[in-house]
Amino acid sequence: MISGAEIEKAMGISIPVSSKMQEAIRSWSELYTNESYWLIEDTVSLELASGIASKTAKFITNNGKSWITGSERADYLQKQYSDFMTNIRTKTEFACALGGVVFKPYLLGKKIKVETITADRFYPVEFGSDGEMTAAVFMERYTSGRTHYTRLEYHRLDTESGVYTVQNRAFSSKDSNTLGSECRLDDVDQWSGYTSNMVIRDVERPLFAYFRMPDVNNIDIGSPLGMSCYKKAAEHIRQADQHWEKIMWEYQGSELAIMAESTMFKVEQGKPAIPKGKKRLYRILNGNGNGDLFKEFSPAIRDSALFHGFNRILQRIEFDCDLAYGTISDPQTVEKTAEEVRASKDTSRSSMQEKQKALEDALKQVVWIMNEYADYYKLAPSGSYETMFEWGDGIAIDREAEYARRLQLATAGKYKWEKLLAWYFGCSEEKAAEMIPEPAPLFGGDVNANAGLL
Repeated sequence: MISGAEIEKAMGISIPVSSKMQEAIRSWSELYTNESYWLIEDTVSLELASGIASKTAKFITNNGKSWITGSERADYLQKQYSDFMTNIRTKTEFACALGGVVFKPYLLGKKIKVETITADRFYPVEFGSDGEMTAAVFMERYTSGRTHYTRLEYHRLDTESGVYTVQNRAFSSKDSNTLGSECRLDDVDQWSGYTSNMVIRDVERPLFAYFRMPDVNNIDIGSPLGMSCYKKAAEHIRQADQHWEKIMWEYQGSELAIMAESTMFKVEQGKPAIPKGKKRLYRILNGNGNGDLFKEFSPAIRDSALFHGFNRILQRIEFDCDLAYGTISDPQTVEKTAEEVRASKDTSRSSMQEKQKALEDALKQVVWIMNEYADYYKLAPSGSYETMFEWGDGIAIDREAEYARRLQLATAGKYKWEKLLAWYFGCSEEKAAEMIPEPAPLFGGDVNANAGLL
């Protein structure tokens, strides 16, 4: 992994990210890819980190929908947006694992694509007063033979003047952990279309969107960088991996065996011959200590106590990661009161809603950038657009039951009719408002139409 210090030197910038934060991102990546330091000898990974990130991403995105509506411009944006949203769960999983990702739209012909850049491939440079990232370096790697190429793309928004600068520089090295020396962008075919410097004026916001996990950063206090969804559970994930190895050893060490005197076996090529397929059963001894020809080895297995301890560790991991009890632990052995279980579910739901809000903000920024590109490159006629969202809670929604619930609220005057229709038909509230019929006059007109009002 290329160090931040080397990026700073090459680009002539300062990266306000501490070495502790860079190390944390590296450790989260190792947890996610099952490369943590304790995974040696007989200790294998239970893949809890990747499993937690996957489950969290599913809870955030399951039953969620987002679309763009409003005009011919909105129709163009929707086509680009729907392609990007196809694998949004996977992109969300990367954000959960490493604390955040950057969504960076770019032009490809007449289409707008969106690159997803994980936290180990971008370097924040500047932040605004509201914590929004306004400058960053994005890294792309390419290997050809023994040569490792690196492209650094630097984005910076001057919030006072509205001037937006993009720089591209390429480097080549024989060592994958260093930038090496600068080379031409044309040295890599897929980079030949990039310009070294580009300036865009009258830009209000960055042309990239940072999807950040909303938990407070307690590694760099005050840092706007996000935290991995399993950051607090790292030590307990280690304990779970190592405890599982103890359970496996308990089964292996207590495996049934027959310790037998060597004279009880036929001799082949000067050695006692164990019957075919029975090598795991017999242990050959030259005298078993008490004169017996055979002795059974069958100790009691302590699996109940070991599994109980393992399950308690999993419950602690659930607590650390804002997951309801029983999400990864055995739901049949949740030794909690009904109130504790309910509280854990409420905590999990609240945490997922915060993450949904963070994702929604990032997606709105992506659509805004797409609209800016559509203006700048004249990709579609001008027009208004509205980005719509409908979030679930990770549990399958009964649409009819949900409709009945919202209808009851609207009837009671606690929910706007246009919101109900917008949700039901998947349109904007303005469009929904046009669907609401005008109230019939109290007097005159069709007598039957007014009969229910008297």
